[in-house]
Amino acid sequence: MCRIASLSACMLGLATAFPAASAEARSDLAGRWATEGFGSIVEVRPCATAPAEMCGRIVWLWAPSPGGRLRVDQHNPDPALRTRPLVGVEIIRGLRPAGAGAWTGGRLYNPDDGRTYTGAVRLGDGQLELRGCALNIVCKRQTWRRPQDVLAASRAP
Repeated sequence: MCRIASLSACMLGLATAFPAASAEARSDLAGRWATEGFGSIVEVRPCATAPAEMCGRIVWLWAPSPGGRLRVDQHNPDPALRTRPLVGVEIIRGLRPAGAGAWTGGRLYNPDDGRTYTGAVRLGDGQLELRGCALNIVCKRQTWRRPQDVLAASRAP
């Protein structure tokens, strides 16, 4: 853990702990992403327990459940987690850089069906393409965009 008195030495140590390309790759992926249909916003950043990997949590939902109730993780396979609010749920875990604009080796949790898929993402043209697969046979893709880009596009003539 870094102490304030040795902050510059600590920052130097952290900077050398990860190669520059990895830090640059993480910063490209890091930030907030609007899911397809702008149903939610997911914040992607280095994982708390593995800073060389990227994780993502839901930070905003477009609408509550019918009746105005808080949306919960109702399809989670663990019955004890089915009442937890969706805001704050980690849906991306363990993505590792795999070349320019690509991350692999992760797990993608889909709260709509309660399943976790093997995952990979590719960043290009300001869009994030996610690919989740079950048993590496059945795969689905989604394209996410930065929320500010979606809003800017909505204002364009």
